[in-house]
Amino acid sequence: MELLTDDLILRTVTRADIDEIARMWNFFQGGVSVEEAHGALEYMNSNHARNRSGILHHLCLAVCRKNDPARIWGWCGLDGTVRPERPEVFVLLHESVRGMGFGTQCVKALLSYAFDTVGLHSVHGGCDKDNIASARMMENAGMRRYGSMESGDPLFIAGKSPCDI
Repeated sequence: MELLTDDLILRTVTRADIDEIARMWNFFQGGVSVEEAHGALEYMNSNHARNRSGILHHLCLAVCRKNDPARIWGWCGLDGTVRPERPEVFVLLHESVRGMGFGTQCVKALLSYAFDTVGLHSVHGGCDKDNIASARMMENAGMRRYGSMESGDPLFIAGKSPCDI
């Protein structure tokens, strides 16, 4: 599976990507072993196999730049493990590519996929109250803040139509 944005390719990974998966899976802690990367690939594939029209258990896509499609710069997707009919968007980008609008491109592509391909009616999001960049990313992608958790962490929603929000 592949989603295209102006600058990015958001795609599923294969065994050919195993070294990049090892480098970037859990990248904020230095990556994982090749053996763990194989486990991550199996985990992603088994989750993708459970997704169907109107239900999205989990979708994790590699974030690659169009000018370097083999290199993974982060991960994005939709997590419906708690509520498959109302997944939450997530974006994890390597610090070297943050602040370039790539997160917003990821969220826009994921929302389009969720509504137009999967047939979902709403997608949710959230972030730490101090993570202003993530809040801005969701707002710039068209999500609307609708409240906050007890901790003050903001909550966002996007709907296929205004009636779905």
